[in-house]
Amino acid sequence: MLALWLLGRVPPAVLSPWVLLRPGRAGRGPGPDVREATFQLPGGLIWTGDVEIHVRARDFARHGHESDPAYDGVVLHVVWDDDRVADGPRAAGEPVPLAGGGEARTVAIAPWLSGGTAELRALVRRGPSGHEPCADAGATFGAEETSSRLRHEGQRRLAERTWRAARLAATHGWTDAWSRQLDATLAASAGRTRESAEERAQLASRITTALCKSYPAGPTGREPLLALARLARTGMPRGLIEALRGGGGGGARQIPHAHDGDITRLPTSGAGAVGTGRAAELGWNAVLPLLGALALGYGDTELARATARLASAWPAPRPYGRTQSLAMNLGGLGRDAATGGGALAAQGLLHLQDLWCERGGCGHCPLSPPAPQGALPAPAPQGALSAPPHSHPLVVASDGPRAAAVADKGALAPMAPMVPR
Repeated sequence: MLALWLLGRVPPAVLSPWVLLRPGRAGRGPGPDVREATFQLPGGLIWTGDVEIHVRARDFARHGHESDPAYDGVVLHVVWDDDRVADGPRAAGEPVPLAGGGEARTVAIAPWLSGGTAELRALVRRGPSGHEPCADAGATFGAEETSSRLRHEGQRRLAERTWRAARLAATHGWTDAWSRQLDATLAASAGRTRESAEERAQLASRITTALCKSYPAGPTGREPLLALARLARTGMPRGLIEALRGGGGGGARQIPHAHDGDITRLPTSGAGAVGTGRAAELGWNAVLPLLGALALGYGDTELARATARLASAWPAPRPYGRTQSLAMNLGGLGRDAATGGGALAAQGLLHLQDLWCERGGCGHCPLSPPAPQGALPAPAPQGALSAPPHSHPLVVASDGPRAAAVADKGALAPMAPMVPR
């Protein structure tokens, strides 16, 4: 039944009068079976929420979901058989109560499949329905344009991170901003490894110390940023990633190649505080935004261009579980974006997921076919916030005439609050 749902093969009559726009993605760990499914309700309202799936309707209460706040986002309860009786707390066909005081509609599949479980399996064997709008992106825009749109979304996500890094530096100073960025990224990239705050502090200290040793210019407190800026100017992701491993082995000087499509193929120079994949995450989430902010604060056009080149060449991380559904909709283009399309494409998938898929924007995102002429403008996704001002265009622009033109206009004028402490 879960496969039937995720493949988009549930008969439309089961959900009527709701219309399924996007099946969503499989839930991971505790919580609902399906996350971020999108429906069109009667009257045209677009609604996004979670879906819980059971064989029998009474399993919702048996499993304790009625008192579990993790299920407060459930909008639909899909069952094979609604086994509730008329004299019970809830009769067949009625919604199920949620811990937060809301309710979730209950629908049963069995009455609509005359062939029973054999028909259910036959529908699953047919594979994805392909009815989601982004499934036609390749045919609508072409492979090159679709890939370009993904990378552009990745640039937007990096621009937002750079804007936040600039605000952090303006508030706390550059040295403290580096420490905060590093600690936050280490915490987010630990994965399933349990790390205490003390262990993360030791990792951060090893990485920072290794960077300081690579820039022996006297104790100013800014050696990590100066070392990172010097490494960035080479335009070589490999050297910067190796330096962020915290091994202190001078890996940046040993690895001369600039472009890497797959992080798993990066060579290493021995033991480090963290692995190569985690160091690449540190580089993307902590270093590149801070370097972009540094270029903005000091009007350093050369550093801005180098940061843009790094972002364009940065290797893709391992595929993210929460973008798997979106990547599958895009077929080969999605698989390339998740593995060989570079970090910009992989980050583009995350940006689309966060800004559109999770907020009821299915059919209106940059990968959806354009609306027919005369149609009303597409509404903004639910809860969408406007992107922060892109006062740092060289961070997201590729190196070339456009970047040079922006630089010549003085777009990276220094700002007083950005002076390092």
